Amino acid sequence: MRTVMNEYPRDSEMWMEALKAKQIQSVTSGLQTRGKICLQNKSVCDIPAVAFAEDLIDAYPNAKIILTNRDMDSWHKSISRTLLPSRFYWLHGLLQHIDWATGLVHPLRVKLWQCLFDDDFEKNGRAAMRRHYEMVREHARIQGREVLETQLTDGWEALCNFLGVDVPKQPYPNENSGGDFIPEMQERARLRMRAVALKWLRIAFWIGLLGLVVGLGVWDRFDHRGLRVW
Repeated sequence: MRTVMNEYPRDSEMWMEALKAKQIQSVTSGLQTRGKICLQNKSVCDIPAVAFAEDLIDAYPNAKIILTNRDMDSWHKSISRTLLPSRFYWLHGLLQHIDWATGLVHPLRVKLWQCLFDDDFEKNGRAAMRRHYEMVREHARIQGREVLETQLTDGWEALCNFLGVDVPKQPYPNENSGGDFIPEMQERARLRMRAVALKWLRIAFWIGLLGLVVGLGVWDRFDHRGLRVW
């Protein structure tokens, strides 16, 4: 979701279209939309892709399937500290009406929350996670597909062996493990708010300047005795 929000906000339109197609069970339309998105990438993960895991497994029969196992309580706590506050952050609700990017991303964020957790993560989050894992395993089993089940602490080796690529020299990424997610999210929202405010201030300045020029032109047609005769 971070990539959609920060790098490709316009992809939100395609993900939203796919969600709507999935809701009305328009499989062909949904797959066409998801195909547009996935053709741009060598891989997809996390939200919003998890909402289409079954469809993507069907659409890409040669794709590798990787399932990252998480302790349920740890995962639930992590989402509650990161994505949940982002879903209900007041500035996102305001920015969606005045900033084009947030206007695309935040409605998708809300829609995903409704589709995945029935808009109640505290009540439905654990059950949704359990269903997702069971669905991926069963769907892959039916198709005879191999699934790499890995842990966040496993590092590069098992993952790279599964993908058939070299092990990178850089450390295994763990960007979301700390407590920086919410401060960074809030700072990005504040920066967007400042950018929007500056944009409208510039627009107001030029409108004001234009009004002044027009006003001076009108005033120049008058003298103290009334309308001049040209």
